[in-house]
Amino acid sequence: LTAHATILDIMQQAILSHNFFHQNAIALKHLFGISTNQARNIIATCPDCQAVNNIPLLGANPQGLHSCELWQTDVTHYAEFGRLKYVHVSIDTFSGLLMATPHAREKAKDIIKHLLTAFAYMGVPKSIKTDNGPAYISNSLQNFFHTWGV
Repeated sequence: LTAHATILDIMQQAILSHNFFHQNAIALKHLFGISTNQARNIIATCPDCQAVNNIPLLGANPQGLHSCELWQTDVTHYAEFGRLKYVHVSIDTFSGLLMATPHAREKAKDIIKHLLTAFAYMGVPKSIKTDNGPAYISNSLQNFFHTWGV
């Protein structure tokens, strides 16, 4: 009776190890002495890791799970519009529906006008994410949000 022992090359060992333990790229690099790119390629070809890595993460820009659940809003400056150079923009993070309105200022009063227009077209969101600029944290805007249940 004879047994043959097959010795796998380092890459094959790293692949087998990852398929069982699902180590990250740094661990694979140190355990098997392979390059960072080789380790990343092993992870990129692992279907189990891709299923986990494709889950949307809550980060700086979370996405709503339903329409009108979460909006993001901000003001951008577009000098070519002249007097109405402050473009107020709101986007529904679930559907991608966007509303933009030009205004002469970026004060709380202008934000409220923009939001009322957006509410008419898009509905009233459950919450709105902003950059917490001075107009967004003003008492008048906080009262507006409270009145509308945002």
